[in-house]
Amino acid sequence: MFMHVHMGGHDHHHGHDHHHHEHRDIRPLRIAIALTSTVFIAQVVGGFYSGSLALLSDAGHVLVDLASLLIAFFGLRLAARARAQHDVRYTFGLRRIEILAALTNGFLLIGICIYIVIEAIRRLAGDDIHVHAESMLAVAIVGFIANAISALYLHRSEHVTTRSAYLHVMTDLLSSGGVIIGAGILSVTHWEWIDPVISMVIAVLITRGAVSVIRQSSVILMESAPDDVQPADVTAALMSIDGVTNVHDVHIWQLSVGSTTATVHVVSERNSDDVVRDVQNVLRERFSIAHATVQVESTHLHDDGGCGACE
Repeated sequence: MFMHVHMGGHDHHHGHDHHHHEHRDIRPLRIAIALTSTVFIAQVVGGFYSGSLALLSDAGHVLVDLASLLIAFFGLRLAARARAQHDVRYTFGLRRIEILAALTNGFLLIGICIYIVIEAIRRLAGDDIHVHAESMLAVAIVGFIANAISALYLHRSEHVTTRSAYLHVMTDLLSSGGVIIGAGILSVTHWEWIDPVISMVIAVLITRGAVSVIRQSSVILMESAPDDVQPADVTAALMSIDGVTNVHDVHIWQLSVGSTTATVHVVSERNSDDVVRDVQNVLRERFSIAHATVQVESTHLHDDGGCGACE
């Protein structure tokens, strides 16, 4: 007895809430994109005008965070379009575009950081470049205010992609604060070395974030189970269900951040509908897996030759 059941009862409700959150997050994302674009342009222009490497390095950080906001925005739009018009070829939708873009951004960040560190070392080694502290300070303050407004609009976001964009904006806010402090020290002490030192600190912060993004994106593309869901724990939990004698062929993977899918074969002599319902409850409540395909097999069939599908 084989029975393929997709856990659809919860999926409809989940999808409805998901769509509601996405719709509500579109407007804050648009505002944040506009403000972040303004900050980026101001920092690039101000960085070259003032000669501040710290401003230029922060602009590189803002550029990548602007990309994350655009990814979040178009990701929500594409997800809505995928639900409205089911694509025959891309049956899982276009959510992996977000992961591919994040991976590209991670490597782009590493390249920017290498440039920042090389330039900072060159300046510390004696390359005399005068920094206009007043211009540096003014641009940094504008960036800080704009990032604060963006964070204010995004802090109540509920979609996982938008929450990620909010965290990026918060790192921009901290970076702008660091540049402001550096500009203040420079204007008082005229220590020109403070600018490349701050830029290197920002580069280290960016690198840590970039490595995290590359690792997370790579893990998802390799279709690994999420860090907080161990297949062995899932198997043990399903084995504890009344009437289940065997659990095998367990596969758990992520389509995108926060979207986990599973397939599992369960051996039982109980009514298939009841077994599927119990499996559904365990996966949803204990492991936050709302999308799964459950195959129920008879104990007699399994004893006679195993699961033909697995073989």
